[in-house]
Amino acid sequence: MSTWISEHRPRALLAGVLALVLAGCGTTGAEPEVVRSVTLYGGDVVVAGPPGYCIDGARVRRGASGGFVLLASCDSLTGADTAAAAPAVMTVSVLPRQGQTAPRSDQIAASVAPAKALDRSDRDGLALVRVSEGGDAELPGGDPRYWRGGMSVNGHLIGLAVYGPAGSDIAGTGGRRLAESLAARIRTASPDEPVATGGEEEATGPASPRSGGLGGLLDALFPNQG
Repeated sequence: MSTWISEHRPRALLAGVLALVLAGCGTTGAEPEVVRSVTLYGGDVVVAGPPGYCIDGARVRRGASGGFVLLASCDSLTGADTAAAAPAVMTVSVLPRQGQTAPRSDQIAASVAPAKALDRSDRDGLALVRVSEGGDAELPGGDPRYWRGGMSVNGHLIGLAVYGPAGSDIAGTGGRRLAESLAARIRTASPDEPVATGGEEEATGPASPRSGGLGGLLDALFPNQG
């Protein structure tokens, strides 16, 4: 697959942050640029983390064919020791505006096959699936179980993923709550209507071929782990 999201797989980006999360401090060499929110597509989508979670600004990726944001606990990124948030890593992937409605959980579940969907929900425009395996492949040292979610904001299809250390509650109900909180924060921070009028991130259509309707878009947001 040649889409932007699959060319910039989160694995390499996640690995460094995982070391911070598992160690509980920000002492892995390069100092992260910690920010509370970032805008994508001219302000159409604003990504902000749940309370206690920040964005690693050095790992934000913007482009006409997709955006990527990585979040972790503020403590793990800054080196603080307040235990204000559970160790977790979240990713947000955003595709160009195409007026796409939110996917359903069964569609996301189909996109993770052959991994199993352990839990599914469709609520308040957010589709969530707890995936049985693959989290440790994306996040070395993480739990195999992780959460994927999908929603639409101002016509942009958004994919969420939540990973946690092996055996942590993030692989269960804690991860679901975190994904729901992240989705709510993005919706609250983003404008009610599209505001982008052009520029580097604007695109009238996908920059690379995507076939299969919504299925193709989900493949772009969630590359099959194989």
